[in-house]
Amino acid sequence: MQSRNPIIGANSAGYTAELMEFNRFVWNLYRDSQEGRAAIARDISEFVEQDTLSLGAEAFVRQLNYYEMLNGEVLEHCAEVNLRQEIKKYAAEQVITSLDEAEKLFTNIADEVISFPIDAGDEKGFRADFGGGQDDSECYSDVISNIDAVSVGLHDAHSEYFTPYLFPRRFDQLQKICHLFDIVIPEIPGKLQQRGRALYYLGVNRALNNFRKKHELSPQEFNAFLYDFAPKNIAIKKSGELPPPSRIWFVIGGVGNADFDYLDKIDKNFSNYWQGNLETRRGDIILMWCASPRSYLHSIWRALDEGFNDPYFYFYSMIRVGEPIKITPIAFAEFSKHPLLGAMPAVRARFQGTSGKAFSVDGYDAICELLQQRGFDTSHLPSPPAVEKFSAAGLENERDVELRLLEPLLRNLGFAETDWIRQFSIRMGRGERNYPDYLLGADPRAGEERAIAVIECKFDIHTNKDLKEAFIQAQSYALRLQAKALALAARRGLWIFQGRSDGFSIDHFTFKTWSELSHPDVLHEVSLVIGKRVIEAAIAQRNRGRVK
Repeated sequence: MQSRNPIIGANSAGYTAELMEFNRFVWNLYRDSQEGRAAIARDISEFVEQDTLSLGAEAFVRQLNYYEMLNGEVLEHCAEVNLRQEIKKYAAEQVITSLDEAEKLFTNIADEVISFPIDAGDEKGFRADFGGGQDDSECYSDVISNIDAVSVGLHDAHSEYFTPYLFPRRFDQLQKICHLFDIVIPEIPGKLQQRGRALYYLGVNRALNNFRKKHELSPQEFNAFLYDFAPKNIAIKKSGELPPPSRIWFVIGGVGNADFDYLDKIDKNFSNYWQGNLETRRGDIILMWCASPRSYLHSIWRALDEGFNDPYFYFYSMIRVGEPIKITPIAFAEFSKHPLLGAMPAVRARFQGTSGKAFSVDGYDAICELLQQRGFDTSHLPSPPAVEKFSAAGLENERDVELRLLEPLLRNLGFAETDWIRQFSIRMGRGERNYPDYLLGADPRAGEERAIAVIECKFDIHTNKDLKEAFIQAQSYALRLQAKALALAARRGLWIFQGRSDGFSIDHFTFKTWSELSHPDVLHEVSLVIGKRVIEAAIAQRNRGRVK
């Protein structure tokens, strides 16, 4: 593979990655190999991953509801339907000669009610309804929850216009493939935009279809590229050992979706996708709670990847968890009567609505103490996030503030030294050049200079006059570079200002002392404003704007 614009080192997800171009010579070697020929000849169901869906012929059999009238009462039943086959038969009746017509067909499937005949045992003639969303209602969940079966059925009927989507609960993998091969896919619709999420496939399908045609691949060849060649050949390699945790997260397993059955069978090699927080980092600690009727803490896991949003996952935000350790269950009653845990808002709310929420380090320590009291060996549990001791003692000048306070803080927020630019030269009118101390998310191209965040360092900001002077200086840089945030760092602490519709205001800021920043929970608060994930997301948004 020829590479361009290499990304040096590992990104925040723990991957080594470099942007790649489609290399015809390398592809031809794969295509003509025994491995490649076998992949191209596979049925699409053979690419389905075992940890996300069933394999083989059963991969696209889904439960659909149907109804009957009995003595004037409507009774709801559930039957198994091979959704792939039914969508194929429905789509095959439609004449499709262009991608626009194909997109209209998919939109109709999402918007209209389609009825499929079902086998209800001795009873005949029943039909199950599918689709039929209106506005942004929950009805679009049929397509959202079954996008794999719908897309494969459409592919079976019109392979020239529909690419199978086999990334439910694995959208992060599709994002990595598209990023590394420079395939631009649309921004994900918001969580509540049900119709937008159902129709998001159209934008992804068009981008993949354009790539396929550009490189003159048949539909079968592209399936092999997307689900075999790309995952095996792109430079995505996990580092073996998980990094130290940066946060602790609380997630919930439910009784109605077979979570309990799964959790009862886990061993140290288990991994799975779970509803979680977008801010989760690889290595973070995950507390697994079993909901009522169990109502107890079941196990402690680690996050294997960064959190991500998935338009085709019902709960939207997702994490991949692994390395589980079953613990002696801690019941809710023990939480509620504990002096520290019982005072937590989440406990007072009986953990309602807390799945995917951050959990304090102090709370985790209390849990470990409870386990020790019950004879559980906590030495095998992951250590809580380390407390970074930022000390302003002995600082003599501004450069000391940079080297001993600010740069260690940036590293704790997920940045490497290659992620910031120090003392960048910018023109500020009349030929005058100025040098902001630190830029995050910078685009240094001449005439295109921009940054997501500007940080200005001072040795001391002691009075309101000092703060105003430092703010005015940093604000001028931030406005010139169209930054979304600015920060002031001095031996007293860190001031963070977020951009508003009317610019930046000296009266609206968050201030943290270095002692406060030593606590992982406070550090997390700061990461939500100027952490690496936030900066990366802003860069991606800026790049999408350029593409448009």
